[in-house]
Amino acid sequence: MEKAFEKLEDRTKKIELVAVHQIPEQEGIVAATVFVPESAIDYFLQKVEKYRDEDTEKGKPKNEALVSRLETVQIGTVNSLFTDDPDLFPKDGQEAWWEVWLRKERRNVFDQVTQRLDIRTKPHTITFPEREIVLVMSNIESMARIIKNSDAVAELRIAKDIPSIFLEMGALEQANWAEDLAERLLEPGQHAVAISLLDSGATRIHRLLSLALDPDDMYTVEPSWGVNDSIYWHGHGTAMAGVALYADLLDPLLASGQVKLLHRLESVKILPTNGENDPELYGVITEQGVSLPEIQAPDRRRVFCMAVTSGYGSTDKGTPSSWSSAVDQLCFNDNEFRRLMIISAGNILIDIALDNYLNVNDLEMVENPAQAWNPLVVGAYTEKVNVLDSDYTGWQPLAPGGDLSPRSRTSVTWETQWPIRPDVVFEGGNMAHDGHNPAVSIDDLCVLTAHYRPELRTFDYMRDTSCATALASHMAARIMSEQPTYRPETIRALIVHSAEWTPAMRTHFDGASSKKHRRNLVRRYGYGVPDLARALQSASNDLTLIAEDELQPFFLENNRVKTKDMNLHKLP
Repeated sequence: MEKAFEKLEDRTKKIELVAVHQIPEQEGIVAATVFVPESAIDYFLQKVEKYRDEDTEKGKPKNEALVSRLETVQIGTVNSLFTDDPDLFPKDGQEAWWEVWLRKERRNVFDQVTQRLDIRTKPHTITFPEREIVLVMSNIESMARIIKNSDAVAELRIAKDIPSIFLEMGALEQANWAEDLAERLLEPGQHAVAISLLDSGATRIHRLLSLALDPDDMYTVEPSWGVNDSIYWHGHGTAMAGVALYADLLDPLLASGQVKLLHRLESVKILPTNGENDPELYGVITEQGVSLPEIQAPDRRRVFCMAVTSGYGSTDKGTPSSWSSAVDQLCFNDNEFRRLMIISAGNILIDIALDNYLNVNDLEMVENPAQAWNPLVVGAYTEKVNVLDSDYTGWQPLAPGGDLSPRSRTSVTWETQWPIRPDVVFEGGNMAHDGHNPAVSIDDLCVLTAHYRPELRTFDYMRDTSCATALASHMAARIMSEQPTYRPETIRALIVHSAEWTPAMRTHFDGASSKKHRRNLVRRYGYGVPDLARALQSASNDLTLIAEDELQPFFLENNRVKTKDMNLHKLP
């Protein structure tokens, strides 16, 4: 049998044996997938003709060892290129992240096809001598179109870089992985940008946080609380710190070589170790939290990150509150010393039903203080769709890839004169369901981060708008590091300007029946998903003109508002 397989391949003609599958319930019969380039399309036909028409010197048909074993021949499908566990093969219509193994030097062709078909790919690749691996989000139908329109795909597997790989490890194995990464870390520079986390404190002794979080950069608005994270908040501040520092911990853990930390952390504890703050003091406590690191390190460039919200003070109109007014004042500061504050839109805490979860998102308004005008307000979307945990076999992701994360709040119910919230959306994880009961959060569909009690376990999961806000802060710190002279509002503008709607979001927009429906979609998704590369540099055929200036656009005359100044810019 092995010799028969060998005869299917001819490297001189670039004919490859791609995959071999045992056919279920048919003992002794296998399916072999062979790639045949267009230049060798007649190769097997000629072998069959010689089997029919010519004999060897021993009087046997030529190519008998090959042709006599062929039961049937058909054009390859997505299934025939799939070399992973058959149980992981997606169902019809289900989107998944695929590992697409490309033939060497065929990446350009593949990119052209996926762009033309509007299929999402991730930019980073893994390269081997004969293969290049790229991650693609698509369903079976779209993957079939890719295969039909290019000869680039050699093999398909399901992407398995998911948090549950690490979350299911024992404590010792987790610690060993963390130690390996810690030994590869390079500490941030002396003048590095800081992400100042206004949260529940942080566990500085965590092996993956200590290099970026100095003891002098840990604060609390109430000395009796201490500076460390607490069980009451389930280690929220430490989990935020992990995402703010690394984005998704999966990437550096699975990488090889040194990892340079490009920014540092500051932790400001604004939540009590037990219980809640007085709602009347939310604004004052936030102001105190902001002032502490500024007094300690007044010359340091920093991003303030706050994923703490409350239903208290929220309204269905979007009107300001004392807390949102304090946040606005902190950001603008009478135009003297302005700050970049990134805050979350808040999470939906009720059970999420299976039928059109987006209706719940549209009805659940963003929480106080996200009605503020001047901070960057972050909601959550998701690209987490692969459910691989054997405990959830047959379960499906609730949100389609690229759509709103199930627990993210919106400003759809607000009156039109109030700001669009969220401004942008970042990854906030997904939920899964069994088709009957309300959806639940599972490890496969979250982001990997640091656990607040490293003596028990090293890794934890992060999700919802808190995760999205930490990711937004990570991006802001990266831009601020690259462009140290930019004003805080310029950093915010670059993040929003770099955002684009995903194909899933655009599908809703294209199907909208009225202008009101389209406006509501903007209040659901904001301006879309930001992209660091677009924010840092002009993409192909795009120009970002940055002008930091001042003007007075309106003035009051005889009780009438009139236009005043405008600036003209000559394009290069």
